[in-house]
Amino acid sequence: MTDALISTSNAMQIALDALENADEVVKRTLFENIPVSSIVGESFAGVVTTSQIQASFRLKGKDAEYQEILMDWKNSKLPYVILCIPGLFCDEGLWNTHGEIPLSEMMKECGYYPVYLRFNPGIHLSTNAKKMLDLVENLLNSPELENRTLDVISYSQGGLIFRSALYQSKQNGSQFSKRIRHALVINSPDGGSYIEKIGFWLGLGAESLPILPVHILGFIGNQRSDAIKDLSHGIIREEDWIQNDQMKRYLNDLYFGELDDVNATQIYSLVTKTESKWSSWIGDGIVEKPSLTLLSDKVYRKKSNPESRVHCLFETSHYQVMAHPQTSRILRGTLNDRINF
Repeated sequence: MTDALISTSNAMQIALDALENADEVVKRTLFENIPVSSIVGESFAGVVTTSQIQASFRLKGKDAEYQEILMDWKNSKLPYVILCIPGLFCDEGLWNTHGEIPLSEMMKECGYYPVYLRFNPGIHLSTNAKKMLDLVENLLNSPELENRTLDVISYSQGGLIFRSALYQSKQNGSQFSKRIRHALVINSPDGGSYIEKIGFWLGLGAESLPILPVHILGFIGNQRSDAIKDLSHGIIREEDWIQNDQMKRYLNDLYFGELDDVNATQIYSLVTKTESKWSSWIGDGIVEKPSLTLLSDKVYRKKSNPESRVHCLFETSHYQVMAHPQTSRILRGTLNDRINF
């Protein structure tokens, strides 16, 4: 406990010291060519309070019921379904506006219909996960999807929500995990993250970021919502935030076997190849390297074909990873591998 508290209290000083060592390449990696939708989705722009938002499917820029998703999927004539789980303050724009070919278009090229989700960014991760599980089970229990599997792709905090949903499904006997053909988990903060780092980097690169994300991220960094508390410590279980106070969260276990039986692949990014204390703390610019890699050896490389389970993209920030050509290539490979699974 003492070591954890000392580490936390010194976190910002480490970052300040790191600034003196960070060269222009690192700074450019953090602040240039950042797609706005990877920071904040357009659907959050007019939101006054986060309480207005409920976890829901998204279709054509609006919340949608599962029946609407099923109808649109059938009309698309696409044979497969992929569940797209976004990060904090992200929406369907995350999948639609990146790279030469947006990930959503590439999914369709591979025969997959993307099912979009949006979450309330202020409530506990486990609460969002429960709501997502309810939504997805409505889909999976429909006659149209009976006996079918789905793929999953998650980004950032969405990886924690995904893991929380898997944990809950095992606790309540749900078939969710058994219905997943493959999951691609991108830059998930599995060990939590010093959320104060967002404010630090914004101060350094505010002139390089669009004004709306600056305001939104300032809001994120300054508040202590339930979601932020969970994100800071990688909390995915309801019992952990109910029973423990904030300081005791440093002692919580973070993994509970939820991914053990899931065919899954990991992508994470780092802003520099340099191996040092400060580069490890910087990680992808938002999430520390130890957090990004917490499950790399413990979970992903213990699966079959371990050499293909973990992919690290260097000189790429948290907000650039979705547009990286390698991300698209890896996703395409996992989707095209369906016939071999």
